[in-house]
Amino acid sequence: MVNGKEKLIVAIDTDNYEKAVNLIDSLEDSVEIYKVGLENYIASRGKTVDYLKSKGKKIFLDLKFHDIPNTMKSAVKAAIKDGVWMMTIHVSDMEGMRQCAQIAKEEAERLNIEKPLIIGVTVLTSLSNEDLSDIGCNIGTEEVAIKRAKLAKEAGLDGVVCSAREVDKIVEACGEDFMTVCPGIRPKNSESGDQKRVVTPSEAIRKGAKTIVVGRPITKAENASKAADEIVKEIESVM
Repeated sequence: MVNGKEKLIVAIDTDNYEKAVNLIDSLEDSVEIYKVGLENYIASRGKTVDYLKSKGKKIFLDLKFHDIPNTMKSAVKAAIKDGVWMMTIHVSDMEGMRQCAQIAKEEAERLNIEKPLIIGVTVLTSLSNEDLSDIGCNIGTEEVAIKRAKLAKEAGLDGVVCSAREVDKIVEACGEDFMTVCPGIRPKNSESGDQKRVVTPSEAIRKGAKTIVVGRPITKAENASKAADEIVKEIESVM
């Protein structure tokens, strides 16, 4: 039986370090993997990453590097020293992605640590087809995500962030070993918030998501640990 905790990532989306610590402590027995994004990383000056390491938790560093190849490569190299399990870059030019994949391998070998997974952001789950049209992209979110996933794999990345709505097609195009991380997950009867392409935990897993990212349905719940446990059980019920 698959351990549902290995597929659940909880997003620490707060600008307050003490609140982050309290959340992590409240989820001590329920969650093993945490996402630290831009808001918390900047607000805490990276202290949340240090706290998670002290607790022996897996860290998904979600800073979505997107710049010229040399800057992205340097950012990845610097982040590896944090001992994170996985980090994000945007799917962009092939050369930039190749350099990020290569430096991750080289730096991990130099430091004698396990190489973190480098995954590419395809299309943000807050974007709709209309949003893409507004910026001059005349194909839909699903087609863009699949195209970018193929580019990411060709460049040597370990996987992608994508909506669970297209994850099955990405798995079909890129293979079962390609990491798929799906945000925009909302249990039934929960609010969508600013997410436009939402899917339930069980639907995401059935469609082939390797991991799912859940934020507010857990972090804003009256009992965060209970909310996380229920999602873990839902994941395990379809495995």
